[in-house]
Amino acid sequence: MPERIVTCRVLSGRGHQCTGEAVDPTAELLICARHLAEAQRLIHAAFRRAKEGEGA
Repeated sequence: MPERIVTCRVLSGRGHQCTGEAVDPTAELLICARHLAEAQRLIHAAFRRAKEGEGA
């Protein structure tokens, strides 16, 4: 019996669920590689802004 594919839980602005396969189907946060990369970029940018703000 094939394993069940767990999909990404990210919703678009229009309420459509992403159909990408979750990176880790057993994790609490079920997101695909695309949305994981997007989250990492946002986190990196936030840390960069915070670090620049410390020097001001």
